[in-house]
Amino acid sequence: MIEDLKGLMDSALSKASVTISVAAADENETLHAVAHAERMGLAQSILVGNREWIEVILEKLGIQAGTFEIIHEKDSVMAAVRAVQVVREGRADILMKGGVVTSRFLQAALGTPGGLKGGLFSDVEVYEDVGPHSRLVLVSDGGVNITPGIRQKLEIIRNAVAVAHRLGMKRPKVALLSGSEKVHPDFQSTIDAVALVKMCQDGAVEGCVVDGPFALDNAIDMASARMKGIESPVAGSADILVMPNLEAGNIFCKGLQYYAGRMLIHVGMGAKVPILIDSRTAKAQEKLHSIALAKLMCEGASIGSEVAS
Repeated sequence: MIEDLKGLMDSALSKASVTISVAAADENETLHAVAHAERMGLAQSILVGNREWIEVILEKLGIQAGTFEIIHEKDSVMAAVRAVQVVREGRADILMKGGVVTSRFLQAALGTPGGLKGGLFSDVEVYEDVGPHSRLVLVSDGGVNITPGIRQKLEIIRNAVAVAHRLGMKRPKVALLSGSEKVHPDFQSTIDAVALVKMCQDGAVEGCVVDGPFALDNAIDMASARMKGIESPVAGSADILVMPNLEAGNIFCKGLQYYAGRMLIHVGMGAKVPILIDSRTAKAQEKLHSIALAKLMCEGASIGSEVAS
C-alpha cells in the first residue's frame, strides 16, 4: 500500500510514461509541473494555448520549446475544447487544466457532445496524514458537486474508492461526515448517511466499509471516538472522508493547505479519462504530484483507444 506522497511518486515513476493534454498551458506553475514531469520520465505533454507565452515561460525555465508539441490557441476556452479533442483522438491519457476557469474547462470536457463524460464526475483530493504513522487520506467532493443527493453521494463514494484501490487500500474505510454523529432531522447529511450505509451494506459499492454519520473528530481520531462511545470499524481511522456538500469540502481542504500546511493533490474521476482540475493558485509541486496520482489511475487501462473509439 502507498503510505505517503513520496511512495505515490515512486510508484508512478515505476510505470510506463503517459501523455497529458494540457488546456490553456500558458501558465507558469502548470508549465513548470509538466516540464518537471517530462524530465523525470513521469509523463509527456501536449500543450494547448498561446504559443508565444508558452515559449516565453519555457525559455525562462531553461527548456527548449521543441521538447513539447504545442497547439496554438490564444482563447483559453477554445484551448480547453482543443485539449479535449486531443484526448478524444486517442493521443493523450489525461486531461489537465491550466490557466482556464474551472467551470469553463469542465463545460468543454464534460458538457459537449464530443466530450469525455462518463458517470458522475467528482474531485478526489488526497493529503498525507503526518501523524505517528504516515498515511494517505482521501477527501471528496470539494470541487465539483455543490449539493449532492443520495444518488450523487453514492457515485462520489464509488469514485473515491476506485482511487483508494489504486493506492493499494484493499478495503478502505469510508466516513460520511456531517456536523454531528447523531441522526438529526435538521441535518440532511445525517439522514443521507443512514441511507447510504444501508445501500453500501447491500452491495451498492463493493470493496470498502462505509459508516456514518460522523463528526470530523470521531472519524479521524480514535480517542474522540472512544470518548463518545462510538463503535464502528471506520471510527477514528477513516481512509476516505465524504463531505456533506462542496462548501464543507472546499473549506476543509483549504484549511488543510493554508492552516496546516499540507500538500493537497487532486484527480477528477468519473469521466472517460482522469481529469486534473487543480486550482490556478496551486503550486508546481502540487500539480506534479496530481499528475503522478492521475497516472496511477490510468494503470492497466487502454485509455486512448477506448476514448477514440
